[in-house]
Amino acid sequence: MELRGVILIDLLGFGVAFIGVFISLFFLKKSLFKEQRYLFLYLSILSVTLELLYKTLLYSGIIAYYPSLFLPEHYFNLSIYPLFLFFIWTFTKKEYKLQKLHLFVLLVVICFGAYPYLKSLLISTELKSEMIAKFYEDTRPGPFNYWTTLKTFLQGTLVPLLFLVPMLWSFIIFKRYNLNIKNARLVNLVLATVVIYFCYSQFSNLIYKGLYAMTHYSMIEWPVDIVFLSSLCVLFCVLAMKVNTGSTFFPEQKYATSSIKSNTYDDLITKLRNNIESQKLYLNGKFTLDDLAKSVNTNPKYLSQAINHGLELSFVDFINKYRVEEAKKQLLEADNKVLTLEAIGLKSGFNSKSSFFRAFKKHTSLTPKQFIDNKTSVNS
Repeated sequence: MELRGVILIDLLGFGVAFIGVFISLFFLKKSLFKEQRYLFLYLSILSVTLELLYKTLLYSGIIAYYPSLFLPEHYFNLSIYPLFLFFIWTFTKKEYKLQKLHLFVLLVVICFGAYPYLKSLLISTELKSEMIAKFYEDTRPGPFNYWTTLKTFLQGTLVPLLFLVPMLWSFIIFKRYNLNIKNARLVNLVLATVVIYFCYSQFSNLIYKGLYAMTHYSMIEWPVDIVFLSSLCVLFCVLAMKVNTGSTFFPEQKYATSSIKSNTYDDLITKLRNNIESQKLYLNGKFTLDDLAKSVNTNPKYLSQAINHGLELSFVDFINKYRVEEAKKQLLEADNKVLTLEAIGLKSGFNSKSSFFRAFKKHTSLTPKQFIDNKTSVNS
């Protein structure tokens, strides 16, 4: 049988799939039986890679030589939503652990995805070969519209929404209270990718329809999906590589071998807190990271690492926490009732009214005025 498909698309799909399988399995093996923040990322890569590999096998025509691999229907893509949800929760919820209910939901989705494969085992190889040959006849009146049946609507829209809604809610809460810049970058990227993936699955029919009108190739959805899934897989493979090679842009992976460094960080942070609190260094509005490093006899880069990894805070948020606590005390002082809120902020170490309000809201979820009103109503 002659191989089908565009050779460049085939090479792209198989090449990226090979990389995805290798990277996901390599890091999964490395994280086996260890506390691993990025476990769900590696499983997500594997999920996307399986979908990419299957579609490339089908589009290239190679699956005709291995009809036992043919699946009349498949749901690889569903598993990515719970995996993404749990991945986001590991960074938006403190000390998140996979609970029994979450594990049950994940198992249900995995079983749902495995069901078509188990069902296909009951189909004879001869019948599968006939189904493959019919598939390649390319006699459809354009790409299949996935919104036309209740089954595909449930699979492609309603089930993903069950996971997407709690993702968005966790993201909103996280953005409101989060103080960690690196975690925020990662969550922003992951959620944006999930939303793009979901939107693509919802509106890809429009893309297929437009391309079909230009090419009159009824199987146009396969190369389009292969290119999209390859891009997604490459993005997450790069992310997995970065967090495992000490990237400073995202939270780095925490392995058992980092315990010595963590202990050193703890010692430095203890010394840091003592100096800041005893000398009230945070009251200086022009206080910098270099000034702080000099106060504890270390270099700014190492100090920044200690604050970022030891406290999961940026230098600005670390100092602002002290300033906000000072502002809370100043706001409740009877002698300060004649002062404006801006004056209270300056007195607490902030350089401007806007930076004071922004930091106060971030750390307390209240404006300074709301804080005063709450305390007044409690005491009255």
